[in-house]
Parts: sequence; structure tokens; C-alpha cells
Amino acid sequence: MSEPLASVPSPPKKCPICKIVFYPATLAGQPLWHCAECGGSAWPRETMMKLRPEDTNQAIVRGEEERTHKTPPYFTPRQKPPFLICPLCGKRMKEDKIAATAVDVCEKCTCLWLDGPKLAKFGDLLGPYKWKQSRGR
Repeated sequence: MSEPLASVPSPPKKCPICKIVFYPATLAGQPLWHCAECGGSAWPRETMMKLRPEDTNQAIVRGEEERTHKTPPYFTPRQKPPFLICPLCGKRMKEDKIAATAVDVCEKCTCLWLDGPKLAKFGDLLGPYKWKQSRGR
């Protein structure tokens, strides 16, 4: 019988815009990822499907790691590239219109990426995102 392979830790998740490590956060106890530099956030499909409309009135709870974040000395702010690479699965994201807002959705895992300013429209996006997912994308 062969010996099991040692567990290899997965690489840290990186912001698809800033290209630096971004941090775990939660909304209503559901996990998401947040960039301390650009304010963007990655919302896994499982998180989106578990959230309720009343949860959108709550604030995102940032983890301790993000609260102690210091901008790296080499960092310069970046513009959003023509397309994003999903920070969760590494596949290409496509721009989609949900509730009259252009957002990026992963073509494979359906992770939702919200640029910093679009986070304010999250409450308007939740229902249409869930409806679209239930209809088979």
C-alpha cells in the first residue's frame, strides 16, 4: 500500500486587479474575499446562494489580517484589466449585466467579483444573481 502524499497548502488568493494577496471576510456569517487596496470583493456562489435580502443591510466583517494590512512598498494602484482571472478557481471571468450593473462572473465556478464602488449596489444584485443561477446561468 502506498503512503499518502503530504498535504500541500494552497497558494494564497490574490486580487484579480491588484495582484496582491487579499483577505477573508464575512457577511452574515458567510465567507467572501476582500481586497484592502482596491476595495473589490469576491463572492463565491455558495455564499451568494445562502445570503438573504435582509443580510445585504449588514456590513462586511473584515478579518484581523485585513485590519492590520499595510500597503506593500512596491505596490502601485492598477486599472482594471480587460478581463479578470477568477481568484477562486483561476478561470476567466466574463462581464455580465445583473440588475443593470456590469459585474464580472467566473465562467466556471460563477464567483461574483464586485469592484469597490459596485459594493454599494450589492443589495440590488443578490436577487437577480440567484434567479440567474437557478435558471442555469
